Amino acid sequence: MLFEKVDKEEKDIVFVYTTCPSVMEARDIGLSAIKEKLAISADYWIINSIYPWSNVIQEGEQYMLMFATQKTLSDHLMKHIEMEHSYSVPVVVRTDILKANQPYTFWVDTTLTNKNQYITETEAETKKKNERGYHYNRLK
Repeated sequence: MLFEKVDKEEKDIVFVYTTCPSVMEARDIGLSAIKEKLAISADYWIINSIYPWSNVIQEGEQYMLMFATQKTLSDHLMKHIEMEHSYSVPVVVRTDILKANQPYTFWVDTTLTNKNQYITETEAETKKKNERGYHYNRLK
């Protein structure tokens, strides 16, 4: 694969990270950010956390939620996360990427700048079936 050094430009890929109290919240925040084209991907997985809250050490499970997006969208994405998040003080941080492979960088740019609305896999299957036309199995 080809790799290119990423300059500090507005379309450069960055990661935005947060943690969520449940898998459903991580999924919901991730899905809403994707639908609004604030990020190209949202990955979430379970983690174990230790942190002090109100002078009491907390230990438990959370869900890490990591977004890939463009630098130009990252401030808007971070505000979106803060508004959707159930924690009163969520961690929402951005980290810059030093290198990214060229095909991925191209895909991120063309996908996020495309004006078409995303559809679900179910909607895509229905659309595909409808475009095929009538079939004897579907006639009644």
